[in-house]
Amino acid sequence: METVQWKVDGMDCTNCALTIHKYLDKQGMKNVKVNFGTGDVSFDINDIKKEGDLAKGIKGLGYKVKEANLSHGHSHDDEHAGFLSTHLQRFWFCLPFTAVLMLHMIPGLHIHWLMNHWVQLALTIPVYVVGFNFFGKSAWKSIRNGIPNMNVLIAIGSTAAFFYSLYGSLTGQAEQYMFYETTATIITLVFMGNYLEEASVNATQRELNQLAKSQKVMANMIAFDDEHKEQIFLLKI
Repeated sequence: METVQWKVDGMDCTNCALTIHKYLDKQGMKNVKVNFGTGDVSFDINDIKKEGDLAKGIKGLGYKVKEANLSHGHSHDDEHAGFLSTHLQRFWFCLPFTAVLMLHMIPGLHIHWLMNHWVQLALTIPVYVVGFNFFGKSAWKSIRNGIPNMNVLIAIGSTAAFFYSLYGSLTGQAEQYMFYETTATIITLVFMGNYLEEASVNATQRELNQLAKSQKVMANMIAFDDEHKEQIFLLKI
């Protein structure tokens, strides 16, 4: 039996960790440990050749194995990571649209064309598509697995605001259902929060690793001299 250690991306809460833990348990893995804060996943496996299949199963749950010594070599997921593949990239993409949508809310700043609900719809659609592509997929997979994660709330909140606003636009009641900026703000701020959380965890992990490397292990060696008296020597290991 061998111990497998992974770094898994996409875990945001304890339910995410529980989903992965439950999946690995069902696959017969032993001594499963999942930490959603650091993304660490470890378990004991009998057949190391199954590791690649387990990584594909984790991907099917809505998560991604970033670092793993798979049976065919190593994980290639990061090599094909493209645009909008990280929280920071998604945040920077959404920010300009959200910032423009928020301009009409600044006191004393009157930009009449921004009050047009069709303009707000056009500015909101790119943000909603990027947000739903991430939060929506994660939410659906978590519901399908029977353990909803926090992305369900984000998907419901942003979708409700978007379709309430769209309903107002299509029925001529836009002034009563103007929540487009709410949709964009929810998605953009959560992307920013996810990035800050990820950066904080990574920074903490780096500091802990440096601390562990610099830490000196000390030990006391007890010996007896010719007169049978106890002597204690401090050793650095």
